[in-house]
Amino acid sequence: MGAPLPRKRHTLNLALNVAGMVLPMLLGVLTVPGLLQRLGQERFGILALGWALVGYFGLLDLGIGRALTQYLASAETAGQSRQEQATVAHAARRLIASFAIVWALLLWVVVPWLARFAKMSPALQAQTLDAVPLLVVSVPFTMWFACSSGVLEARSRFVAVNSVRIPTGIGNFLLPWLVSFYTTELAWVLASLLLVRVAGAIGMAWWARPEFANPLPRWPSEGIAQLLRFGGWMTLSNLVGPLMSYFDRFAIAALVSVAAVTHYTVPFDMLSRLPMIPVAIMGVLLPLLARASDAHTDTSQDPTIVHTMRLLMVCWIPGVVLMAAIGPIVLDRWVGADMAAASAPIWRWLAVGVLVNGLAHLPFTMLQSAGRTDVIAKIHLLELVPYSLALWWALAHYGVVGAAVVWSLRVSLDTGLLYACALLMFPRWRRFFTGVTIWGVGGALATVWIAISP
Repeated sequence: MGAPLPRKRHTLNLALNVAGMVLPMLLGVLTVPGLLQRLGQERFGILALGWALVGYFGLLDLGIGRALTQYLASAETAGQSRQEQATVAHAARRLIASFAIVWALLLWVVVPWLARFAKMSPALQAQTLDAVPLLVVSVPFTMWFACSSGVLEARSRFVAVNSVRIPTGIGNFLLPWLVSFYTTELAWVLASLLLVRVAGAIGMAWWARPEFANPLPRWPSEGIAQLLRFGGWMTLSNLVGPLMSYFDRFAIAALVSVAAVTHYTVPFDMLSRLPMIPVAIMGVLLPLLARASDAHTDTSQDPTIVHTMRLLMVCWIPGVVLMAAIGPIVLDRWVGADMAAASAPIWRWLAVGVLVNGLAHLPFTMLQSAGRTDVIAKIHLLELVPYSLALWWALAHYGVVGAAVVWSLRVSLDTGLLYACALLMFPRWRRFFTGVTIWGVGGALATVWIAISP
């Protein structure tokens, strides 16, 4: 079994991962008002859809990026040579390049089709269609970035990962903001996103190059098969999970208006970035768990996980409840009174789901570390049709606020099912899971009370 990380290094990795998520989020808070003012609600809505599309398609690497993290961390513990590991990593990168071409072509077809359903002016629709090639070219670089970062995370090289992730995340908001001073043409705004994706992919690949060096001149069938078994179910989950997160925006554009997408996206994008803090923490814990020789019975990492989750709960639950309460004030100061009036109810209901979803990342990571990505995918498949029907009904009867309520109900169900499945696999965690559930339900009820208060 691999030796645990020194305490100082583990703390540094946690701090860097959190910074890699929080700093771009803070810059997003600062730049969104200017983008809204200069682009207008409709153009900003298209930019938000572009962010969603590129982010969604970047996940569709058959789960190989995350599978590499789990595989290489386990292989190191099993005593596999670095050259054999490099052979698997090199072959996986070639596979990802092939997948990137397929998804880019699919995106080329899908975006114009979606644009025809959105309620927007003909001039804006023409600008959107002109920008499609920029979205398409972004996809391979996004997937290449994920492959390189997955290899680095397997080695717990979070300093290298975040030396690229932080400026890339910042550039994702800063460059469109700077471009908007000179032009509101969507092609130029989205071209700035492409520039960020290219620079990030090159930077991450440069740091990861030793991990791909000197591969053996053969195709590692067994290693690739293991990656595909892990990643196949994860891909299904990556298809369905983000689809349920992003589908609501396209449904709003089709059933309400593109401007309403902005009313929904502004609070959603800010609040949905808050779970990046638990995501960052779990990103550090995943290779620790994967290095265990038997993820079902090994207890060497339990104190680290329990301490980390207790610290997270102490900060997370009160923090999100507070954010729900002060949401209208934040929106008023952030994007103005008119936008705040439209988005405040959405903010409060989304906060319920964000609070619960933040606690879901522990069982999610534990299931991944044990190689049970199939469980996660099956949960998402179970939710897909009921969620789609409920979303359509809620939009028709309650508008955008109804979409926020349905999203929060869906992620709450998702969290409950993940904990139930993790408990079946890790029964020794029963007492700790019970404590998390009690605190989570209490926080969610407090947030619901804020949402329904006048």
